[in-house]
Amino acid sequence: MRISVECGGFTRAADACLTANQTSAVLTSSLTSRLGSTAGMAGDDATSTAFATAYDAGAREAVAALADLTHAFIGAGRLLTTTGANHEAAESSAGGLQVLGYSGDDLHEAAYVRVRPASPPPSLGDREFSLTGVDAWILDQVEGFVWPGADVDRLCAAATSWRRAAASTAGLADHIDIAITLVQAQHSPEVSLAVDALGDLATLVGDTAWQLSRLADACEDYAAAVEATRERTRGLLSEVGQMIVEGAAISVIVTGLTGGLGGAASVTAAAARVRSQAPRFYALLTALRAGVATSAARLERVRDDLAVVRARAAKFMRVPAKNEVGAIRPSFWLPSTPGWLRAHEVPPGHTIDRHVAKTVDELAARLRHKPSLKWASTFDNQASAERLIADVLERRAGDVQDWLKDPKGQLTLFEDLGGRTGSSLASDGTVRAPTGVRVVLLPDSRATSGWRILTAFPD
Repeated sequence: MRISVECGGFTRAADACLTANQTSAVLTSSLTSRLGSTAGMAGDDATSTAFATAYDAGAREAVAALADLTHAFIGAGRLLTTTGANHEAAESSAGGLQVLGYSGDDLHEAAYVRVRPASPPPSLGDREFSLTGVDAWILDQVEGFVWPGADVDRLCAAATSWRRAAASTAGLADHIDIAITLVQAQHSPEVSLAVDALGDLATLVGDTAWQLSRLADACEDYAAAVEATRERTRGLLSEVGQMIVEGAAISVIVTGLTGGLGGAASVTAAAARVRSQAPRFYALLTALRAGVATSAARLERVRDDLAVVRARAAKFMRVPAKNEVGAIRPSFWLPSTPGWLRAHEVPPGHTIDRHVAKTVDELAARLRHKPSLKWASTFDNQASAERLIADVLERRAGDVQDWLKDPKGQLTLFEDLGGRTGSSLASDGTVRAPTGVRVVLLPDSRATSGWRILTAFPD
């Protein structure tokens, strides 16, 4: 096969990935900043909880996916830079020339940007209540009915933020298209592999953007459902209010509620008439709850789909890194096939045994068994544990390499990954969602990597 490579073509393609990396970092930071003003937007009532729970999980996964995508561009850029450098070295060697590092527009490690975005604020908490006087009194008589407490303006603001982030994320594909065009101009055996890899990255960009737009849809749908329920409730309140007045002025009713209404019998009769209309109020609440359940189910699918996107992005994030001491290869340390964590369960290793897929009851039992513990934590499942542990090892590869030069004792690594990593239970029963992971390594001369994982857990 004829090999014809312009080394600068690979470097310029890598530069496109660098631009995408920096752009993605900016949009991720901007998104989390805008979402900061949406705390408590779902309200705090019986209709809010299901939406808030599903939204919060989906939002955390979305921000984490954007961070992963940002770092995936680093891996793609490294691959392209390394490929171009290899061809440059080969051509220099063939011509009897000294092999020099690429200068000028070459990319350096420091040029790339890593992000540790803040988690989106919880959406449950605030309550909007705008009813007073007779309307408020009427609803007090309808046992079990709650005024939808979501903040519609903040829900719409969140939707706008997710929608803008989706559009900006989709625009990152333009940089990949540029990189593909530059790579396709080369004639070399690895060109097709590079194009396929960049195509996979473009698909990840599109899939991430699509899921962000679905989060926007969910916020808009919930805001519309809440507003519609309020309007129907106001209409029903007006009708019922006229019914209990029976010709009297509203002001008389208001005065009566606080000062007598011509005797307790009148108030009792009015309350009875309100309660006779309770089924109509319940019908409004039932319709809202059905809509919320549908939105929550959609949000759960968004979270699951984003988890798949993040797993696919992992291969780009484990591309060999370089620093002043040479190549560091986390991907060499960990097998690419799922289930590799099981090999580290050889005693005293215990990550899966104590920290994977544990229930709240199991965490509570561990705290009782070991009172000195302040928290007990668990990864959601083995797949997420493997992905998160690998992420920590990739980020702290330099520390691992330095430790391996003289591995005495344990090496403890901690990284805040900027998104939910599992669940933790405190001794007082408090449950929280940590964003960090702690990994403890033991030296092991029998292992190819030179170490084994003693334990790892969300922290």
